[in-house]
Amino acid sequence: MSLESLDPSTVPETEADQLSDAMKDQLRKDVASWREGRADGSLAREAELSVAVAKPVPAPRARRAKPATASPEPETAKKKPFGMSYDGSTNADYINYMISRGAR
Repeated sequence: MSLESLDPSTVPETEADQLSDAMKDQLRKDVASWREGRADGSLAREAELSVAVAKPVPAPRARRAKPATASPEPETAKKKPFGMSYDGSTNADYINYMISRGAR
């Protein structure tokens, strides 16, 4: 092998290299146009932001009247607290079952 064959400047570009270079050029152009658009838009935004905007004062909220309190229930009408049912067995039966299985 000679040194001339390894020199990249003498090797003709392949089609993939040409496509790659074309894509890079296109991206550079896109970025340049995007930057110009951003610069123009930022000037317009600065002009918009320089104008003071009066904030509207929120109207006071109307308060709702509290509902009338219900008559207290008599002490004798206490309900049982919520209890889980384990396939129809009582809590005590379920605890004994879990202990027999070795659960802590």
